[in-house]
Amino acid sequence: MLKITYFGKTSFALEFNETIVLLNPGIWDGEKIVPDDFKARVVISTNQADDAVGNAATIAVNAKAWFLGNKETGEKVSEQGVKPWLLHELKPEVPYEIPDVKIIPYALSRIDQNSGERMENLGLYIEMGDMKVGYLGDTTIRGPFEHLDMDILITPIGGDGVFPVKDAVSLCIDAKPRVGIPMRLSSDEDTKKFSKYIQQFGQGTTPVVMEPNQVLQLEWAAGNEFRYELN
Repeated sequence: MLKITYFGKTSFALEFNETIVLLNPGIWDGEKIVPDDFKARVVISTNQADDAVGNAATIAVNAKAWFLGNKETGEKVSEQGVKPWLLHELKPEVPYEIPDVKIIPYALSRIDQNSGERMENLGLYIEMGDMKVGYLGDTTIRGPFEHLDMDILITPIGGDGVFPVKDAVSLCIDAKPRVGIPMRLSSDEDTKKFSKYIQQFGQGTTPVVMEPNQVLQLEWAAGNEFRYELN
């Protein structure tokens, strides 16, 4: 069984067989989304902006977890105290593997809200146990994700430098994941539109809107029946 915990904005934890991968523990409006003492085995930030990196360095140091990110993101957390032996640079399309987890990063991009320029953002294709998860981080580009086989697709929908709702819906329609999870929303209206359009046009995809601190459990029952439960 795969457990997905949502902390808010773009922060999620994926857990399988007691292995926990923490994604984008950002700081928003000066507030930490994930507590400093969160126990993870792997911490990943998909770009070097504060809303993706946040307190990732503190979490990685406290938990003695691996930190994964691109070169710029690795340099940032290194300056914040992550030791070299806990750092691993993710390079596009080069897999990273540990028991029960395989991660393939893809080079996407986002708009820097301060400068208006593009910065690299890594989209992640994550295999944990028998589940396949697509996590796009902050992006305006779908890259190869419209063609990947995914059980779960986690996509930004808020505009403001990332996908607007219509582009997130379009990606779900093309990719056909079993579950589509929106993140980084600007308003409740965004999630209502996302759910409405996926239900209307996303054949085979179920929209699942998560609130902070909710847990989504997913499994293949009897080998071929896909089940999920939101708590």
